[in-house]
Amino acid sequence: MGTGKRPTLRDVARVLGLSVTQTSRALNGHTDVAAATRRRAVEAAEKLGYVPNLEARRLKMPDARTHSIGLVLVSSQRFSDPFFGSLLTTMVDEAGARGYELQLSAPVDGEDPTESYRRAILAKRVDGFVVLRATRDDPRAHYLAERPFPFVTFGRIDGGRFPTVAEAPDCLQPAVDHLVQLGHRSIGCLIEPLEFTIGAGRHESFRRAMEATGLRPDDDHIVSSGFRDDTAFEATGRLLDRPDRPTALVASNDLLALGAMRAATVRGIEVPRQLSIIGFDDIDAAGFTTPPLTTLRHRQGAVGRHLVTQLLAVIQDPASIEPVELQPELILRGSTAPPR
Repeated sequence: MGTGKRPTLRDVARVLGLSVTQTSRALNGHTDVAAATRRRAVEAAEKLGYVPNLEARRLKMPDARTHSIGLVLVSSQRFSDPFFGSLLTTMVDEAGARGYELQLSAPVDGEDPTESYRRAILAKRVDGFVVLRATRDDPRAHYLAERPFPFVTFGRIDGGRFPTVAEAPDCLQPAVDHLVQLGHRSIGCLIEPLEFTIGAGRHESFRRAMEATGLRPDDDHIVSSGFRDDTAFEATGRLLDRPDRPTALVASNDLLALGAMRAATVRGIEVPRQLSIIGFDDIDAAGFTTPPLTTLRHRQGAVGRHLVTQLLAVIQDPASIEPVELQPELILRGSTAPPR
C-alpha cells in the first residue's frame, strides 16, 4: 500500500482479481465460494492488514448479528472478588469457543440502571446481555423483556417468565444436613443482601433446610453480612459475642466464611472444635485456609457456561426461556466437626 491509508475491501479484491462482492463472500466464509478462494482471500487480507469495519457493516445490515454479548457491571461487583473473577474467565472462554466475544461496560455513577443497556441496543453493539447481581424485581430485566432484547439472568426474577440460570431451591440443604448429622442444633447463617436474588434464594433455602430437619431457624442467628469478608468479620463478631452464640455457621459465600473464621480466631474460638463453618462457591483460597474450608460449590465453570449457552439459545430462538437450575455439591474439608 505505502500510502498510510487503512486497507479496504476493494484493495483486497484488486489483489485477488475478484469483484468486491466475491471477495466479501470469500472472507465471510460463504460455502458457494471455493475453499481455495476463501483461503487466498484470508491470506491476502492478512498480508495487506485489512480489518473489516464492523460498525459500517452493522449500519448497512441493521439485522446482522454482532457476535458479541454484553455484561454491564454493577457497583457491588469487583474484579478482586474471586468468584466474580472466575465467573468472568469462564464466560469469556465459553463465548470465545462459540465464536462470540464478551463486551464489558460500567454505568455512569448515579445513572438509571437501564441507560447502559439502551445505549448498547441503539448502537447495535451486542446481540444480548448477561445480567448479574439480579434483584428480585430487576428493572434491567423488565426493560430488556419489554423491548424485547435477548438476555439471561443469574437468579430468578419476580413478575414474569424470564430466561434464567438459577440455583435449586434446596441449594443449602446439603450443608444443613451435614451439620445436623454431626450433632449441631444451633446453626446460624451469614446472608448476603436480600434485595439480590441469589442472596435471597440462599437465605430462603437455609430456612427451609432447617425446618426440613425439624429445627426452628433462630432469627437472632441469621445476620446480614454484605458480600465481603470485612463486613462478615464485623457481623460475625457481634453474633459470637452473644451468650447464646450458635455452634455452627452457614455462610452465603466463601468470603463471608473467611471473615467468620477470622472473627472466631481473634476471640480465641477454635474452628471447628468450638465453631463449625461452611461456605459457598469454593473459591481457590477455600482449600488453603486454616483449617481448610468446607463449602458448597457448583461444578467448575458451570455457572458461566450455562449463562453463555442459555443466552446464545435465546439469541437463536427468543422463545427459549426454560430456566436452568443448578444444584451444588458439598465439599468436605476441615472446618466442620461435632459440637463440644
